[in-house]
Amino acid sequence: SSGINAEWPLRPGDDKLRKLFVGGLSEQTTEETSKEYFSQYGEVENINILRYDDGKSRKFGFVTYASNDAAKSCLTEKKEKNHRLDEKEIEVKRAMPRGNKDKNASLKTHKIFVGGLDTDVDEETIKSYFEDTFGATVTKVDFIKEKKQKRKKYR
Repeated sequence: SSGINAEWPLRPGDDKLRKLFVGGLSEQTTEETSKEYFSQYGEVENINILRYDDGKSRKFGFVTYASNDAAKSCLTEKKEKNHRLDEKEIEVKRAMPRGNKDKNASLKTHKIFVGGLDTDVDEETIKSYFEDTFGATVTKVDFIKEKKQKRKKYR
């Protein structure tokens, strides 16, 4: 299958765009050390590291930024180099809602066909357009070349 896979909704002001999942944390990582690290990307509204009943870290949690731009800055940094906290490489991605019968109710993965573009449009141009305009996280862009025209097309 081909297309542009993106996480939605298309409402840039939505709180869901500000909440990030953080996985692979060190057992030593605390809310304080996390806030110190994640504050470099913008104002942190909330940090929640999940713990077992005995207080031991489950090694993952959530960071909620005060603005969409701060969350986006943190996600963009991941593309440049991997995040490291307390000497451990960690995973940072948009938080997906849980417990909803319809898992796709608030954030969906979509394939979008985009046609009629100039041949000089590249993957980065498409990615940045959808990310900047809609706050989407583009995971894949497929180019389909038509055999007759030797022209790049998006599907």
